Amino acid sequence: MEARTRVITLDGSQARIVDIRANFGVGDTGLRVHGLNPVSRETRDRVRAAIRNSSLSWPEGVVHLTASTTHPRSDVDLAAATAALLVTKAVPARRLTATALIGELGLDGTVRPLPDVRTRAIAAAEGGFTHLVVPAANAAEAGLVPGLTIVPVACLDELVSWLRGGPTPAPRPESGDGASPTTSWAPEAWARLTPTAVRAAAVAAAGGHHTLHVAAPGTPVLLLPRLIRALMADLTDTEALEVSTWHFLADEPAPDRSEHHRPPGVPLLPDDTIAAVAGSLSRPGLLTLAHRGVLTVEDLPGLSTRIVEVLRPALENGVIGITAAAGAEARPAGARMVFTARDCLCGSVRTKNCRCTPAQRARYLARIPQWLLDRVDLFLREVTVAEPDPSLPSLESLRDSVARARERARYRWGAAPEPGAEIDYTKAVAGLPANAVGELDDAIRQGRITPRTAARCLRLAWTRADLDGRAHPDIADIWLTLSHRSGMLGLLRNPAPR
Repeated sequence: MEARTRVITLDGSQARIVDIRANFGVGDTGLRVHGLNPVSRETRDRVRAAIRNSSLSWPEGVVHLTASTTHPRSDVDLAAATAALLVTKAVPARRLTATALIGELGLDGTVRPLPDVRTRAIAAAEGGFTHLVVPAANAAEAGLVPGLTIVPVACLDELVSWLRGGPTPAPRPESGDGASPTTSWAPEAWARLTPTAVRAAAVAAAGGHHTLHVAAPGTPVLLLPRLIRALMADLTDTEALEVSTWHFLADEPAPDRSEHHRPPGVPLLPDDTIAAVAGSLSRPGLLTLAHRGVLTVEDLPGLSTRIVEVLRPALENGVIGITAAAGAEARPAGARMVFTARDCLCGSVRTKNCRCTPAQRARYLARIPQWLLDRVDLFLREVTVAEPDPSLPSLESLRDSVARARERARYRWGAAPEPGAEIDYTKAVAGLPANAVGELDDAIRQGRITPRTAARCLRLAWTRADLDGRAHPDIADIWLTLSHRSGMLGLLRNPAPR
């Protein structure tokens, strides 16, 4: 099956209509972009991340995208993503018959504004289009051209809602980085998050904790990192300057300093090289570019041992060392990490179509090293539900709770908790109920956890208490932390048979 969308691009001062074609085939799940070199990887990363950050699930199969242009720019992103959704039947084609699309996608699914939209709109009207999808920030400029119905979208979820028959989004002004993390969630996407996922994201954002998400096939694995990023406080002036400096050195767009948004890190994939992950003296890698943000590590068991070892210093102390003949340098790598894995190698164990033997499943999950699991605090399986949950708190109220929790932690520990931070065990147990401390001591004595893991459990328990506004953790917090850890370790080390 083939699908087609149209985008209005600029070639110098001239606007051109470009076809984006998509084909869907069997094979490894993924996205392949052809004919857009040398920026095909950037286009692929933005489109794939934006789709996975939406309320949609990626199908089992590979999508191939091609463009009828040799001068690719990021303005093809929205049309490319729509073509991928169309060919996989995630959206209907009815409203795309006479519609052109323009817009650059952020990794979090936001739609960023573009220059000279009026010229593009004139070309769309002259080309016979009746509708033009534009970034929300460009709606007023595009609306100056008669004969077009303008569809302003701030994020990919809004476009999906419109394509499925929803109302045309209302125009609203946007700033340089597109919609902020707090406004880019479509209501229907927010309502389908599980309470467990929302709670885990709040804990990760408040306490700087790392997360392991064992996902079913087609799960939008970037929803959780996106939620964590949305719940984190905006960057301070000093932090925004630091983040933008590293992105400038990498010649990549940085989060808008005027908005102080957290960096939407590019996902780390199994086929990434050590140079791409760690960086070099001349160019920062993925770990540094995700500093003070969230980094998704996809298919953790599929990573090479060398790549996993590169992550160790970032997990332990939030830095990455770069060594070369020209010298050595320590760079920041303090991102909250979300690791993803499948139930098994083929990813179909929950659908009853698993082709893996118990030994193959065990070998796949056993590739996650114990030292890494010891540095992960949160474990999650489901992030979305089929039916909306009206009991979820609002995103704004959760952000307030996270901010208050971090202030409590700052007052107690002397600094707000960040990834890799250690706590004083003696200070952490002070004031805790005796039965809570005894539960941890018993777990250490029985060999269920190490003293270092016990300290991490305490840190997690304090984060939960701070989020709830309690004076200190109780034994229920300790039980919950220990049971989640033992349950996930049991799943990973003893996968269920078919």
